Amino acid sequence: MPYNIRKIFGVDFSGSKKACNKIWVSEGSIYDNFLKIHTCHPAHFFSESHDTQSCITALYSMIAREKYAIFGMDFPFALPSSLTEENNWKEFIINFPLKHASAESFRDYYRQKTDGKEFKRKKENEKGAPFAAYNLWLYKQTYYGISRIINPLIRNNLACILPIQTPNPEKPWVVEICPACTLKEKGLYVPYKGKKSDREANRKLIVDKLEEFNIMLDNEIKDICILNTQGDALDSILAAYAVFRNMQILEEKNPDEIEKREGDVYY
Repeated sequence: MPYNIRKIFGVDFSGSKKACNKIWVSEGSIYDNFLKIHTCHPAHFFSESHDTQSCITALYSMIAREKYAIFGMDFPFALPSSLTEENNWKEFIINFPLKHASAESFRDYYRQKTDGKEFKRKKENEKGAPFAAYNLWLYKQTYYGISRIINPLIRNNLACILPIQTPNPEKPWVVEICPACTLKEKGLYVPYKGKKSDREANRKLIVDKLEEFNIMLDNEIKDICILNTQGDALDSILAAYAVFRNMQILEEKNPDEIEKREGDVYY
């Protein structure tokens, strides 16, 4: 299936205790040169139970069944290759939940390994990603994203993780994105998360600017993004946009050796 016919999903991921409210998913499709966003929902919309594990499992199941889609997700898919012992990325993913029984043990392992220093991957440094994978603000996203989403997709051979793996036209594609990098590149990296009036004004500013990026939103979705105080709805839209603007690159990418081990970050 040609890349521009695939559905696009943007996912703002979370590993917090309130993940069912913090994980948001936007779905869109391409019309001419525009990305039309059809829906924008929190994870509990897709899950009968509202506990964290159920919502993450529902998200995993959605990815597995959407064979003709591309998912952009905002958590690290790898660690710096200098910090991992495995021979390749797939081995790292398979071993990950076996080596780390919890998010805390994952963070402790790498902090001990680096004497408390935080090291980013090559592409995280190049593209200005704000945090290392085991940073205090990101380690739960990394842990649950790799162990509960990427690991079972790889073990069960249900998706292609790009650009590390070769895109298979009969499987969903999953890519790592960074909403903060998108906003930086567009000159819109302003505080937009929170209940204060200035944060809401900044969310409205960003939403209004999305039309200039060839993103089509109806008024209901615009209101959802502006009123969602934590910015998760808006981040899921930005995730979908990162997929949209990189789709041709994703299909044609020929990764180098470091990208095969560490992946890439799109924005």
